Amino acid sequence: MAETGLPAQGSPVASSAVRLSDALQVAGPPLLLGLRLWASVCLALYVAFWLELDNAYWAGTTAAIVCQPHLGASLRKGWFRLIGTLIGAVAIVVLTACFPQDRAPFLIGLALWCSACALVATLLRNFAAYAAALAGYTAAIIALDQVGATGGLNGQALMLAVDLATLFARLSAEIARRFTGTLVIAGADFEDTQTIRRELVRQVIALDPVSDEALGESAQLRYHSPVLQNAVDGLFAALASWRTAAVL
Repeated sequence: MAETGLPAQGSPVASSAVRLSDALQVAGPPLLLGLRLWASVCLALYVAFWLELDNAYWAGTTAAIVCQPHLGASLRKGWFRLIGTLIGAVAIVVLTACFPQDRAPFLIGLALWCSACALVATLLRNFAAYAAALAGYTAAIIALDQVGATGGLNGQALMLAVDLATLFARLSAEIARRFTGTLVIAGADFEDTQTIRRELVRQVIALDPVSDEALGESAQLRYHSPVLQNAVDGLFAALASWRTAAVL
């Protein structure tokens, strides 16, 4: 037979090549899954940090949890995770609204909700059962932010209106004081006042999400939302007038 330059079928080199090929075929899917998991977690964390979320690590955790060897399973689990998270979030909001200052009823209601979710999870199958269980411990996780050091509600929901009013008053007083100071110094230290103005503009812009949070917590504040908007517009108008006076 003519020599072809290839190793003989029974030679050690051929056996090693076969074993290497088999190992690559076996390790290929897990490696691809690992790379996909790494990329999805990194992308989720990047988006969460870009959006400046408070608990960005939950985005990476969710991406890791829903990542499955097959795309269809990942999409299915992600869909049911979304459903379970929304149901759990709505449940804890309802509990907080029903028992804003009652420690025992709040904790009893949370325990009953988690028990009901566990019961439904045993009756359902596959990812539907996962969504039911997720609705239970999502409510518990969110409740951790509302439970104080002694086990009762921390009252943050009821203090949002007070904090918002204090923030408006502080910014208004600061802008008025700086504006008056600009008129007194008559154009001196313009660069310093410009830096201070930019910081105050940033703080006034930050009032928007705080106002939305307060409106979501208090039904009474929702009726006065135009007043809040007018107050923010007034702060911007004062800052603009301050800049005009400083330039002139």
